Amino acid sequence: MLKKLFGKRAGDKSDAADNAEIAAREHYKNCELRAAPQREGNVWRVAGSIVRTTAAGEEGEPQMFVRADTCASRDDAVAISLRKARQIVDEQDTMAAR
Repeated sequence: MLKKLFGKRAGDKSDAADNAEIAAREHYKNCELRAAPQREGNVWRVAGSIVRTTAAGEEGEPQMFVRADTCASRDDAVAISLRKARQIVDEQDTMAAR
């Protein structure tokens, strides 16, 4: 009952899940990149997930990311989300190669 009166807590994981819809998918290297910008008032926050595929073709657990970047348009947020996901994959590959 109190939850209905006061709403969800800011830290509830269900907030992000309710607010994030996959807007675009892209395959990059051995990953599926999923752009899921989050609406926050009048702006869109850059967010998404990365799902790595094993050599056997099995999908791993999604790695979620949420950036501080915001955009006025959803289309810009989708494009930046995919670019940031590619950057994350490249950085992780570089770190693994060391």
